[in-house]
Amino acid sequence: MNILVTGSKGFLGTYFKNNFLNNKDKIIYGTTSEVEDSAYMVFDDLYQNIEKVLKNQKIDVIIHFASIIPKTFEETNYTLFENNNKMMNNLYEYSVKNHLNKFIYLSSFGSMNDPKLLDIKDFYTMSKITGEHFCSMMEAKGTDTVSFRISAPYGEYSKVKNVINIFIDKALKNEDITLFGTGSREQNFTYAGDIINAVGLVLEKRVNGIFEIVSNNNISMLSLARLIKTLIQSESKIIFNNKIDPQEDYRPSYCSKKAFISFGYKSKYSLEDGLKKHINWYINR
Repeated sequence: MNILVTGSKGFLGTYFKNNFLNNKDKIIYGTTSEVEDSAYMVFDDLYQNIEKVLKNQKIDVIIHFASIIPKTFEETNYTLFENNNKMMNNLYEYSVKNHLNKFIYLSSFGSMNDPKLLDIKDFYTMSKITGEHFCSMMEAKGTDTVSFRISAPYGEYSKVKNVINIFIDKALKNEDITLFGTGSREQNFTYAGDIINAVGLVLEKRVNGIFEIVSNNNISMLSLARLIKTLIQSESKIIFNNKIDPQEDYRPSYCSKKAFISFGYKSKYSLEDGLKKHINWYINR
């Protein structure tokens, strides 16, 4: 197979490039970043020139890691929504025209508390769900598509200022780790290694649909801070700022049973194991 990977200079694209073992397929690492490395194929913004760049290539599979991601849900706007849709449409048109065999899409739970209700609260999450509908249209045109809804991905090469990286940075500097409310809000963090394993599994099988790619357990913010402190052997203090956490009672409820039944996915990494790998990279990056 000839496989195009979008977003190859981003977090998950970089993890995939450095960790995915595959000697039988030709993998083209696509990016819209300015690079002089011949290992990458450079596209215009939003992959709008994909047809021109790949005119002499036969692509069988696209793994779509690329996305415009806001710093916070509160910072999303219609322009971000529109641009993510334009990028997805460019890939959709290419896929349909060239009779792509498979399209693997990295979706998200985003700001949804109840995914069954699609209770979308921001433009970024709406753009990811719209991407799933693009996949449905590809299905109607004969392309097998898989959408992975991923919860709070983390791991090596993740440079965003998310809660895990903030806690790690504070712990390494022995600075206070500040929590909102009582620290009881929970999250389900999914290690990059599990996500890439899921991608590898669906490459090998004919499968389509929307799947939840998540870890086995949730963890509270207080327990996360304590775990990171322990792993780093930090002298940081955990303090509470007395501000109300509007998501104090948030307890995500996800299930990877469908993914396990359909293609054998199950989380291989505990949060502790994943954090050890991520912390080691963070220290030595």
